[in-house]
Amino acid sequence: MFYQSSKPNPVLAPWVDSYWQVQLDAGPTPKSETILPNGKIEMIFALHGDYTVVNRQTNKIHQAWLSGIQHEPLHISYKGKSNLIGIRFHTYGLFPFLRIPVNETVNAVEPLTDVIGKLYEQLYESISQATSSVEVFSIINLFLLRNLDHDKVKQLKLMEEITRQLNLRPEQPISQLADRMGVSQRHLGRVCHDYMGVTPKLLARIFRFEKSFSHLYSQKEEEDFKALIDLGFYDQSHFIKEFKRFSGMTPAEYKKRAVESNNFL
Repeated sequence: MFYQSSKPNPVLAPWVDSYWQVQLDAGPTPKSETILPNGKIEMIFALHGDYTVVNRQTNKIHQAWLSGIQHEPLHISYKGKSNLIGIRFHTYGLFPFLRIPVNETVNAVEPLTDVIGKLYEQLYESISQATSSVEVFSIINLFLLRNLDHDKVKQLKLMEEITRQLNLRPEQPISQLADRMGVSQRHLGRVCHDYMGVTPKLLARIFRFEKSFSHLYSQKEEEDFKALIDLGFYDQSHFIKEFKRFSGMTPAEYKKRAVESNNFL
C-alpha cells in the first residue's frame, strides 16, 4: 500500500487539515470498512477503484463524494486496485468553499457534482492527469484558493474556539461554554448551525463518542468505565445506549470486531 499526506497552503490551513493519497490492491474479493462518526469532513476522489459508499440516508456513491459531519456509521465497500485522493477539512472548514447550506451535508454523502457542479469535472480531470502526489496536492491547493469565499470567514476565531472547547471537554454544559466565551447560548447555537450544520450539543456528543471508542479500543479492562464517566456518561447503561446510537453496535460488539479487523477508521 502507498500512502502520502501533505499539509495545505498556509492560507488554507485554518480550514483544511490535510490532503492524502492512498493506493492499494484489495484483490478480487470485496472488502468493507466502517467509518465511525468523528467530526471530520472528507472530500474524496476515487481515481481508480470500484467503490460503494452508503449510510442509512445516502444512495450509493461511486466516483467522487463529499462526506459531511456524520452522526451514524458510514460503510464503504471496494475491491481491486484503488487510487484515492482526499481533502480533510476541519469540523468547520467546509463552509467558505460551499455553495449550498452546510447543514445539507450533515450525515450525508453527496456526489461532488451536486456540491461543486461543473468545477468538479475540471478538478477531477486535472488530478487524474497528475503524475505525482506533489502535483495532485498542488492542484488541490490552487483549486481551493480560487474558491475560498473571503466574505465567509469572519467567524473563524469563534468557530475555532468552539470546536476546541467542545473537543477538549465534550461533557461541559453548553450554557457554561457560552458564558465562558462571552456570547449568548443562542448566538453560539446559531454559529454552529450556520458554519458547521449541527448544534453544539450534537457536536459535543460526536466528539465524546470519538473519545469513547478510542478509549474502548485501547483499554485492557472492559469493566473500566472511569474514563467514560469522566466524559459525561451517567452510567454504563447510558454509555451503551449512546455508543449504539452512533455506531450501530454495542461497545462489546465494537471491541470484538475492531480487535479482529483493521477496517475500523
